[in-house]
Amino acid sequence: MPEVFDFAELRKYLRGQIDMGDSEVFLDEPWTLVKRAAPAPSRPAINTAPSVPARNVAPSVPASAQFSPVTNNPAANVSFAATSAPSAINTSATSAPSASASLAGESPAASLFAPTGGLAAPAARPVVKKTTSAFESAESLDAFYAAIKSDVVYANVGDLALYEGPANPKVLLLLPAPPAQGGPFFATPAGEMLVRLFGSLSIPAESIGVTFFYKGRTARNIPALLEATLKKMLAKELSFIAPSVMVTFGEPLFHQVFGKGKNFEEHAGTDMEFSGVKTCSLVDAYAMSQDKQLKWVTWKVHIPKSSYFKA
Repeated sequence: MPEVFDFAELRKYLRGQIDMGDSEVFLDEPWTLVKRAAPAPSRPAINTAPSVPARNVAPSVPASAQFSPVTNNPAANVSFAATSAPSAINTSATSAPSASASLAGESPAASLFAPTGGLAAPAARPVVKKTTSAFESAESLDAFYAAIKSDVVYANVGDLALYEGPANPKVLLLLPAPPAQGGPFFATPAGEMLVRLFGSLSIPAESIGVTFFYKGRTARNIPALLEATLKKMLAKELSFIAPSVMVTFGEPLFHQVFGKGKNFEEHAGTDMEFSGVKTCSLVDAYAMSQDKQLKWVTWKVHIPKSSYFKA
């Protein structure tokens, strides 16, 4: 009689392998299986909502009329019925969501769990307005001088040394400050010397003008912040005087106009430019009028370097 085999256990094993589903099957090839939709659960979901006393329970709401949270807040995704505290549920008309909240798409759950304190919004950065000095808006040389007289730079200074010379001079002399003895500059020994110097270069006296970097007749210390304001004033003044060439005198004035980064000995007599005006720097005029060596260096070394004085 042939031997009878019992395949019940094998059948049970194979049936268990078939019911594992595609997610439990491992293949040797890296091909992706097309997974079927997961079957519906065979038993109903367990309601984990806390029980609410019957006297406080609001009327049930049909599933079609329930609110759908649209916010990204995780707390807003909790069921309204499951997260509402008993004391928060009220069936009166005042508990209904406002029309503006409904139009905005905000759910009651989101409004319940919205933070009341939280971090404050960052304060807006204050807008810094750039103040414009009165002299920068001047439209004439006289208006410019009237504006700088009322500026804080020249507060309580008194009389100022203003521009001397013709309109649109061929050469404008820029000195650090007016002469200590007062009076017209061209009547001083330094002024008479410079008139003779430029006369030798075929520039007549009536084509020469003079102005001062600091126009107060009382000497004062000029810090860096004041230098910046005086440079703005000089640039505005030049726009009205409109000289062909400006000549500065002295190493301190050279650095005030062109900054500390340039070497005076290297740039003395060379062609430079300030605020769109051709500029040449020479040694101090007051010292030159009393020192023959400085006159010789100016005439033999510095003046020949510049192309502004060549015919």
